[in-house]
Amino acid sequence: AFVAAAYGDKSWGIRAIMITVPISWAFMNASSAGWWSWVADIFPEKMRAGFFLKRSALINIINVIWFFLAGMCLDLFEGPGRFWVYGAIFSIGALTGIVDIILNIFIPEPLPATQPTFHPTDALEPLKNRNFVHFSISAGIVLFSINLATPFQSPFVVDPRRVGAPITWLGIMYAISQLTWVLTAPFWGTVMDKWGRKPVVTLGCFYALSWVGFFFLTPRTYIYILPLISLGIGLLSPAFTEGVNQMMLSLTPEKNRISFVAWYLAISGVVSAGGPIFGGILFDALAGFSLRVGPFEFVDFHAVQLLAILMVIVSAFIMSRVKEGKERPISFVVSRIANPGIIRTYALMEDLASSVDPEKAESALRAIDPDTGDLAIEEILARLDDPYPEIREEAARALGRIASPLAVDALSTRLRDPSSSIRVAAARALGKIGDKRAVEPLAATLREAASEELQDACVQALGTIGGDRSIKEVLALYRADVPENVRASAGTAASRLGLFEAAWELYPRLCESTNPVLRRQYAIALDNLLGNREEFYRLIGGSVSGTATRIARLFTSVEENVAKATMKLGENPKSIRTEIRRSADLLNSGHEEEALLLILSYAERVLESIFGQSPTKEGFVELAFRTEQTLGTFAWLLIETRRRLELGFPKTEGGRDSQRLIALLLAHFLANH
Repeated sequence: AFVAAAYGDKSWGIRAIMITVPISWAFMNASSAGWWSWVADIFPEKMRAGFFLKRSALINIINVIWFFLAGMCLDLFEGPGRFWVYGAIFSIGALTGIVDIILNIFIPEPLPATQPTFHPTDALEPLKNRNFVHFSISAGIVLFSINLATPFQSPFVVDPRRVGAPITWLGIMYAISQLTWVLTAPFWGTVMDKWGRKPVVTLGCFYALSWVGFFFLTPRTYIYILPLISLGIGLLSPAFTEGVNQMMLSLTPEKNRISFVAWYLAISGVVSAGGPIFGGILFDALAGFSLRVGPFEFVDFHAVQLLAILMVIVSAFIMSRVKEGKERPISFVVSRIANPGIIRTYALMEDLASSVDPEKAESALRAIDPDTGDLAIEEILARLDDPYPEIREEAARALGRIASPLAVDALSTRLRDPSSSIRVAAARALGKIGDKRAVEPLAATLREAASEELQDACVQALGTIGGDRSIKEVLALYRADVPENVRASAGTAASRLGLFEAAWELYPRLCESTNPVLRRQYAIALDNLLGNREEFYRLIGGSVSGTATRIARLFTSVEENVAKATMKLGENPKSIRTEIRRSADLLNSGHEEEALLLILSYAERVLESIFGQSPTKEGFVELAFRTEQTLGTFAWLLIETRRRLELGFPKTEGGRDSQRLIALLLAHFLANH
């Protein structure tokens, strides 16, 4: 560069570059395998990607500043003077490179526990590992596809015959893409450490889709499109560019790692080396190609870009077939990353991992997004042993919301520990996770627990998880001599398990209980058995105005269903609708018994229209059960309610409340079946 600046002779410059660049790369590659193996020894795998992507972000902050200044300086000089700038840039790069080497000398190298031995055949061991060879070739193919197009993008942007953007725009593009890289790289590192390298690397390949913007690049549009292209590159390219090396390290065994790294660099380098050459050949072959579509003209550059994009997509599929071993499915990672809550979870991870402020840690646990919280599973699990009991309990609750199977063992350990202060929270969290592995510790704790709250939490969790063992434990508690609130919880659990025989005891307890809270719990359990699964709660929970609105909508649905069903009996739909509205009005005005009688009457006619015989006929319940269990339970409820009305409900507030709940139960079934 200095010779060209001083004497203007550029004829030998290409030959000089062709000689010096391979020499510099040869020296660099002579040490790269050892360097990668060295850093793999220094940084544990579970945090290696996070460290390297943060390191990458820091490097790129410097790169942005340097590249932008270099591009701006090149724009300020024309002719031979520009080569003085090139010479200065290369000189600064060389000097700082030497400083980098010197700084590395002072970093200690971990010594092996035993003296390593080497046999010449060890150098060929990587070639016997088919998965590793597959990965190395796959990485080479991706790089080949990328290199097919990238060397020609910058010349296309600044070529006066094409886009004609100033060279400064290369600096602007670099600044945008690298600043985006700085923001996203640490995130990708965390995702790799948590969910595996392969899914992130595969996703990263798709940064090539941002090249579609080059198809619409013109001298008028480049100021809008180039920033968008740069953003796309910055968002996804660190996932591949940095991730592929992390995936390589995760596939290399500790023993003989240097040979594996060396073969990876050799294979991927050889496979990818032809990309720029093949791209150049294509350019020469397509010289003069032009296709105009509306205001856009597509030339040889666009044809090469299109081929490169298609090849990168195919390469990503090939990469996805590599077996990493501990990675999550790509679909899992995509679904999590596509969820906006992932940003909040990632932002909260630092508070969970390092905060010494109890209120801050507790707040972070409450704010964790349930759909993306498994990104922070390790940090949350660590808080199960926090010195503050509030934080321990909040961590258990967060694990329940996230419902990750990875938390089952840790929560089961706390559940079975008599000294733990979060046994109740752990039981509830295990129920929400729903993993069968939790059944045994929940059953064992249920049998031993002296606390009613802990019994309640365990039996509810078993009712949610299900299975034969859960049924056995729930029924045992249901039939035991336990307090009424525990029995109510067992009844709710039994209803979730679909144990229809529980209805025979749930119904009389609903009618006879003096506790309004337990009456509602029994009603919800009965509704579960009728097949509605917790929907009944909306009719009896919340504000008075809110429930009134929902009940009004409920009876509107009842009108439609009952009118259609009773038409078979020749009844007038208009009179049926009037009857149903009257029952709703009676219920709202405090005439529960009259409303219940009306609902009971048209419910019986609905069953008669289905079966062709009256529900009061002997053997009707058995017939309904043979048809469908929920229908049989409903028929039994009608007969039992008719019997209760004949005997008379207690003339108390509790008796009226029971009649109201039963009326809503029957109406809810009619509205939904």
